[in-house]
Amino acid sequence: MMERSLSEKRPAAALRRAEPVHLLTELKAILYLIPFLIPFTVFYLWPVIRGAWMSLHVWGIQGMQKYVALANYAKILQNSDFYAYLWNSFYFVLLCAPTVIILGLLLALIINQRIWLRTLIRSVFFLPYVLSVSVVSFIWLRLLDAKNGPVNAALHMLGINADINWLTDHRFVWWAITIATDWWSVGFVMVLFLAGLQEIPADHYEAAKIDGANAWQRFWSITLPGLSSVMKIQIFYQIINCLKLFGQVQIMTGGGPGDSTNTMIRYIYVTGFKKDMFGMAAAQSMVFCFIMLLIAVIQFKITDRKDG
Repeated sequence: MMERSLSEKRPAAALRRAEPVHLLTELKAILYLIPFLIPFTVFYLWPVIRGAWMSLHVWGIQGMQKYVALANYAKILQNSDFYAYLWNSFYFVLLCAPTVIILGLLLALIINQRIWLRTLIRSVFFLPYVLSVSVVSFIWLRLLDAKNGPVNAALHMLGINADINWLTDHRFVWWAITIATDWWSVGFVMVLFLAGLQEIPADHYEAAKIDGANAWQRFWSITLPGLSSVMKIQIFYQIINCLKLFGQVQIMTGGGPGDSTNTMIRYIYVTGFKKDMFGMAAAQSMVFCFIMLLIAVIQFKITDRKDG
């Protein structure tokens, strides 16, 4: 009986000794998170909460003027400009996201081969990504100048005598912005794909060659499946990145010609800083943020279903 009572007390005593150790471990984890949580709260969480509060008011540069509840949101959904600029943002996604992903993949496939000056070529393509959006926009503003730009000069050498108004003609302006954005960001896409390619075992390609698979069959059967995780990240990142288009449009076209290149981010900027309607701009930001979150959820659901 005495041995049984001692054996019953030992686990309880062991649990009491383990509890302080467990609490100490949790306290250490919280301490490690504090350096991240402080800037996250100050620079991300608090501005979001503040923006949501502002969206419920008529708010100008002098501060809060009147509480209007959801009136700002109702005005947004009744405004045809909102849908036009939202479509412009999605139109840019349709143009830019596929092209930059395809170009980045092609460059990664080429540079992954044993070619001469491979490191130099990789650096040259990645270099534009370290530039700011303003620098990139001003570079392409000069390159695409209708009268003195090198792009039109090169086209003249190829026999195309007409001066193409890249930034003032609605037929070409979106392609001009897409070309500038692709040139800027393709290096980053290339590097990610290159890292994914180097993770695919070379034995898979050697076995496929022995089985008689040609280069195209090896690409579809080995390379693309091996890059599936990188491809998901790229698609998600490029969609969100394209939806946030602002700098290129602001500098290169100013939203023109007309309103043809006005995007949601520029719409929010003009509403807040040009029209002094910060409450309305905050509401527009909340709506656009919800749309992007919805896109992210849908994409994660689709990719999870395919993985299953």
